[in-house]
Amino acid sequence: MNPYLIGALLLAVILSVAGLTMAWLGLFDRGGRDGLIDVRVTLSNSCPVEDTYFIAYAPESGRTARFSNGVANMRLKRGEILRLAIDPAYPAIQYAGYDEKASREVALVADCMSSERQNMITRTLRQQFGN
Repeated sequence: MNPYLIGALLLAVILSVAGLTMAWLGLFDRGGRDGLIDVRVTLSNSCPVEDTYFIAYAPESGRTARFSNGVANMRLKRGEILRLAIDPAYPAIQYAGYDEKASREVALVADCMSSERQNMITRTLRQQFGN
């Protein structure tokens, strides 16, 4: 057998194995031309309401996803803003969440018990208005 043919076949096998390994490890961007990535959003909920009241919301694209067992899945642009919001089906409940940038894994926290956020706002207002 021709040594060049053996070398070409060996090179093809090595490149195929390397390509499949990188694809399996997620090293290639699976978003394709649209630039979207699969985002797995996990919810850490310390609020006295169930996870079903919350949604993951991407204001730029208008996409939403409901949580099931503390997890929501979305397809978003990498770096797109993602926030925790209340499901519009429950207009009587108010919640102001923090913004996070979309990546393959995002953790959102529903913290209704902590008053640190309110304390920070109050301190800022007192400093601003001198009270």
